[in-house]
Amino acid sequence: MSNERSIETELKIIDGQLLGCLLYIVSLIISIIVIYNQRKKALNQNTFITDQESQTIALANKILILLLIVWFLYLNYESYQYTKSLNQDTSAIELQIVASILAVAGGLIGLYVVSTNFQNTSFQIAESENPEL
Repeated sequence: MSNERSIETELKIIDGQLLGCLLYIVSLIISIIVIYNQRKKALNQNTFITDQESQTIALANKILILLLIVWFLYLNYESYQYTKSLNQDTSAIELQIVASILAVAGGLIGLYVVSTNFQNTSFQIAESENPEL
């Protein structure tokens, strides 16, 4: 692999990780807003998001999180291929791939929780906790 192509591949992976991290921050901010709204509701204070809006936002956020998890799985695979092409040890990256696959399972469960409750008129706390999954 040429040096220029090597740098290009590294930058692709690094830029992908940067984009994913920025989108995770957006997802965390969304989660904080929904959770804060739920707190206000629990205290019988005026809320700024209706239950239906909270459900829609939570569902969209869980889809975003699942897409981000899959994105990081893809980046881990790209890192694996790149490291393998350099004839370097890939054992650490293989573990990251396994962890990413497990995270996909967790993301699917989180999405399932929100989607099965979507038609319920009362937004449940379980739909907004654990924003990273």
